[in-house]
Amino acid sequence: MSKTIRYEMQWDEDTHQLAERAARAAGLGSIKAYVSQLIQQHAPETLQTYNQVKLSNAEFDAFCQACDSPQPVSHKLKRAAQKLDQEGFSLDEQG
Repeated sequence: MSKTIRYEMQWDEDTHQLAERAARAAGLGSIKAYVSQLIQQHAPETLQTYNQVKLSNAEFDAFCQACDSPQPVSHKLKRAAQKLDQEGFSLDEQG
């Protein structure tokens, strides 16, 4: 069983009433259930949208060409990368 995390929200009265009405209309007993259902239904699609890159054929060809013949890395970029390494910066989600 996953850990339950508490989350509080402050809404203006109109938004709160709208959420209550929508929860009842959806047959759910609470705003919490309604918001949870919305997240479960819509979050995967939202994440997929932001995790995809769509290119035209011309853009893809230009990308492939850039990958096949990369430009030399500038001294300034190398220094910036070294500084991030020294600071312990990591791109992975665990680090």
